[in-house]
Amino acid sequence: MRQGTWARGALIMASAGALAAVPATVGAREPLRLAPMSKWHVNYSADSCRLARSFGTGKNEVVMVFDRFQPGDTVYMTLTGSPVSVRSDYREAVVQFAPGEVEQEASFEVGKMESGVSALIFLDGMIVAGNDAARVAAVAEHNAKQKKDDFAFTALPEIDPARNAAVTSVEIRMRGKLAVRLETGSMGAPMKALAACTDDLLRGWEIDVEAHRNLSRRATPTGNPGKWLNSNDYPPGMLMRGNQALVYFRLVVDAAGKPASCHIQQSTRPAEFDEAVCKGIMRRAAFEPALDAAGKPVVSYYLNRVRFTM
Repeated sequence: MRQGTWARGALIMASAGALAAVPATVGAREPLRLAPMSKWHVNYSADSCRLARSFGTGKNEVVMVFDRFQPGDTVYMTLTGSPVSVRSDYREAVVQFAPGEVEQEASFEVGKMESGVSALIFLDGMIVAGNDAARVAAVAEHNAKQKKDDFAFTALPEIDPARNAAVTSVEIRMRGKLAVRLETGSMGAPMKALAACTDDLLRGWEIDVEAHRNLSRRATPTGNPGKWLNSNDYPPGMLMRGNQALVYFRLVVDAAGKPASCHIQQSTRPAEFDEAVCKGIMRRAAFEPALDAAGKPVVSYYLNRVRFTM
């Protein structure tokens, strides 16, 4: 993804539709296999849907969380627990939804959950299943377009629900760590629950769910989103303290292409960062409106994230 850069400020990045395939690890030790210790829990909030489950016990307990901010196949993963804790500065992992799915190279940051528990937060969206040749080719095309035109939209092939149902484990491999395999069982029903939740999100945002299934154009920025914020928008108190943040936001975009409202979907906080994001973006963002299948402008939404970094 192309990135807009702030001097001593933030990066604005679009969500990755999928992640690149990487070679399999040669001569790896057998992974630590962890059985589920809870049911799947789905949390419906006003701006996101969360799927969570715990695996293993005691010092081997791992909690896996999937967040989804809109309809589609992309999920964002967060992991907590000693088996996935890291101390090195290396922030790359290999994730595989098994059996049979392509390995994915994923970047992560070390942060905290809302409860204060340390966590690995994967910054790029992951596809639970369906990283086959067609999808990898579509993502490569999407990324190539972005080099010429920020936020060009390429529709990715939809994932057959049967493929999600076939996934029964998630394996995470990190440099210098024993691989961890979470025995999830079939992911069919959990992904179906997430899909129902995200449809409800759109209804809560007063957006036509059926129209959005067949958009001929998404709400598209008319300029570079990397210029919606600048170094002057970095909260002064946070800058002085050296505080950094990652903020996911949502704009409701009306049929005229104007941002009607700004909502924080997820944030590492403090709240000063959230306020700075919405204040700056509502002042500067502009769009070509979304179009339905017949080419008629419709109310829609736009998601992105801001990373405040020194």
